[in-house]
Amino acid sequence: MGIIFDKYTAKFKKSKELYEKSRTLFPNGVCHDIRNHPPFPVVTDRCEGIYMTDADGHQLIDLWMGHYANILGHGSDAQKRGMERALAAGVHHGTLNRYQIEYAELVQRAIPELESMRFCTSGTEATMYVTRVARAFTGRHVIIKAEGGWHGGNSVLSTGVVPPFSKSSGPEGQKTVAVPYNDIEKTAEILRAHSEETAAIIIEPMMGSGGGITAAPEYLKLLRDFCDLTGTLLIFDEVITGFRFRWGSIWPLLGVKPDLFTFGKAAAGGIHIGIYGGRRDVMDIITKQKLFVGGGTYSANPVAMCVGIETLKDLETADYDKLNKAGEDFRQKLTTMTKDLPYPAYVTGFGSFFCVHFLDARFETITPQVIMTHTDKDRENLFKAAMLLNNVFTMHAGGAFSFMHLNEMTNSKLTEAYRKSFEMI
Repeated sequence: MGIIFDKYTAKFKKSKELYEKSRTLFPNGVCHDIRNHPPFPVVTDRCEGIYMTDADGHQLIDLWMGHYANILGHGSDAQKRGMERALAAGVHHGTLNRYQIEYAELVQRAIPELESMRFCTSGTEATMYVTRVARAFTGRHVIIKAEGGWHGGNSVLSTGVVPPFSKSSGPEGQKTVAVPYNDIEKTAEILRAHSEETAAIIIEPMMGSGGGITAAPEYLKLLRDFCDLTGTLLIFDEVITGFRFRWGSIWPLLGVKPDLFTFGKAAAGGIHIGIYGGRRDVMDIITKQKLFVGGGTYSANPVAMCVGIETLKDLETADYDKLNKAGEDFRQKLTTMTKDLPYPAYVTGFGSFFCVHFLDARFETITPQVIMTHTDKDRENLFKAAMLLNNVFTMHAGGAFSFMHLNEMTNSKLTEAYRKSFEMI
């Protein structure tokens, strides 16, 4: 570990200097904990296309792509067109503006099931508001979520995020219950115990920070059947999956339709956005009960709306089959590379999304519970540093392809970087 970190420190001298200054300004030196990593985070100067340039002038292939939001690349044509339109319009009106109506119509064309919606500025807000709507509509108080599921930093859904997956914590912990993702038997047992008091089940169709694992069809069917039987609402948190694997929601690929949705990230191509909505009869409770679910000074601002419009226009004709195939092929390459390593490493993901997991033991079946309770964090941190020495920025030892990653030269560089980094650690 010492040799790799020593080389890292020598390579990223300016980043180290700036990080030390940042620590005097921010707790842990960052404004989002995931952006900190040992021995210190790379400090970026600018990003363009699939590259980030750090404070020391190194050009790094970016697989993080702004928390997976920049699906068309950094500084995409859609971003530029949208920014120009927003600058001409005025970047913040604080009113109902024509651009939010135009954007909503485009979103609804991609996702007809989004019969009624509201915009906010982050996925955290969207998941907070949508659960508030569900509780008001059903008159019940319990929200079911998956162990390891990350739905943003709101207090409502912060239960069961990290091991040992406490079933209740925080100010609203008694109202939020965690179930083991893809474990049909245990989940069914917990659902039965709360059948009369559950307002909603919120689930990531593919877990992001929980390991890049997709919900099994039979697991989603269990949730859908429970909701239909008990009058519970099924919510898909698609802040990551929405517009990532197809133009719209992932649900047609998985075969189970939810009642409500949340979207973000790729839905506006890198600009701050949160969307929640779904069934009109459910969303109408906002009007009927004068529900407070629409705060936010910058909600539906022209910058987000205009960039969102241009992004969805470009994504409507984008070749998602090619993007997903590139991710699938690369996961297969990584699986081959990790197969004979002297330490346990496993590859997960879906479509253009992929993760590599370093564990403290070998397992036949990889689940979010296994990943989050058996991660070899030291090796994972070492691998991130090794990849940065090989000029690639990763998250969860992987990332997600944008449409700008799809060329053979990029593929070759990434393959070589992973090969070298596996050997280094």
